Amino acid sequence: MFLLLTVCFPLPLLVYSNLISRGISSVPVLRVEKPRVADFSPVFKREEKKQQKEVSVKLLATAIGSVNLALISVDGQVKTVRVGSEVGGYRVAHIDRNYIILSRGEEKKAIGFSFTKAEARTTEPKAIAQGEAQTLQAVVQKREIESVTADPGVMFRQIRLVPYVQDGRTTGFLFEWVDPQSIFSRVGIVPRDVLVSINNQQIRSGEDAFRILQVLRNENSFKIGLIREGKPVELLVRVE
Repeated sequence: MFLLLTVCFPLPLLVYSNLISRGISSVPVLRVEKPRVADFSPVFKREEKKQQKEVSVKLLATAIGSVNLALISVDGQVKTVRVGSEVGGYRVAHIDRNYIILSRGEEKKAIGFSFTKAEARTTEPKAIAQGEAQTLQAVVQKREIESVTADPGVMFRQIRLVPYVQDGRTTGFLFEWVDPQSIFSRVGIVPRDVLVSINNQQIRSGEDAFRILQVLRNENSFKIGLIREGKPVELLVRVE
């Protein structure tokens, strides 16, 4: 019995070996194909090129204070940014009073102001003698006040303000640039004037200025306090 088992079991292996050696092709061979994986690389390359497309960035205004802000134009669209904001694939890395720095990886570029130099105004507001302070009068349209106070972007396209610091503290804001065709120029403000108050309320931060400007929307008149060449100047503005 034991001998029988030892002879019978190897037979299938011998038969199979003979079939292979004779080249009999009737034995089916299974082919296992690797699964096909879709190639999305062209899509990602196109997306990468799209993200790296250069955008047109122009600096319109800056506000330097506890939180530095900048008003910029990105492909013609005006937006307010701060440090950390995303701009066309770049990150705002730094905001200075005259420029901002954008970064993307190791790449960095600075964006500065680009505007024509302000020209002298052809007309001056009427001067009225009043003690030591010079007082000027002007008239503006209500729609102009509403336009400036409703959208900070409009205001920052007409002026550029930087903090005016005395003894280590901000006492007002210096007008570094004033558009000669703007409402600010028409009321009597000139470059290098220092804004210290509106309606006798002190201006010590950008937030103060914006808050007070909102109140002016419903005023028929208001007073602007300035320092010009070291001397106080009052602008009395009537709204029609």
